[in-house]
Amino acid sequence: MKGKSLLIGIIIGVVMAILWSIVFVNVLISMAGIGVGICFGISFGILGSLIFSKKGKNK
Repeated sequence: MKGKSLLIGIIIGVVMAILWSIVFVNVLISMAGIGVGICFGISFGILGSLIFSKKGKNK
């Protein structure tokens, strides 16, 4: 179960990094938005994996 929650967290992190990168590149009109997007994606990925691991323990 831990591997599954980690995989879900990684998937969420990658998807969020791509989405945030697109948003921040368009908002900042700079390539610096890619770094900001990756930082947000990593944080959302960690939070997502923690949330899914907590849900798995409650069952």
